[in-house]
Amino acid sequence: MDKNLGSEIREYEDRWVLRPMRGSRIIRTIWRPDLVEFETDTPFRIAVGYESEMAPRSVAEHAPERHTISHWPRTEVERNVSAPILSPVFFKSGGMRIGFGNGWKLFVSDRHPEVSATIFFGDTLMWSRSGLASPAEFPVVTLDPWTGQRIEAPPWPSRPPELEIDSGSDDING
Repeated sequence: MDKNLGSEIREYEDRWVLRPMRGSRIIRTIWRPDLVEFETDTPFRIAVGYESEMAPRSVAEHAPERHTISHWPRTEVERNVSAPILSPVFFKSGGMRIGFGNGWKLFVSDRHPEVSATIFFGDTLMWSRSGLASPAEFPVVTLDPWTGQRIEAPPWPSRPPELEIDSGSDDING
């Protein structure tokens, strides 16, 4: 078992799992005019639009208990996100799902691109609806979806000497 397992960002074909975010707790909620910011007890910060959704159990998009953040009273939202983060998943399609230790989940659906969502590590943007912006100080490891094993790509070969052509021109077309 890799001793740095918790400090990796795991990349799968369709998603990233921000393992370093696991165990973080939201300690402060800031209700801004157009979004909600959740500050954690680590350098991670989550910012989502009021149209993001929460549900107590189900991950199904049309589950009857899944509602926008603005549906819930603010004190209830703050209570529901106060448990440790267990499952921080960010999809390459632009969606996100953060599961908390008490069973509650925070969602941003890829079917609603107008809903804002960003993840910061300190002042560094790590993820937005466009994808992984910066891994900050964390290594990104690609995993095989079937085996869970790392996919180690071989290093790129060096340029063959016969391709070292210098025509003396700045024109890339030769």
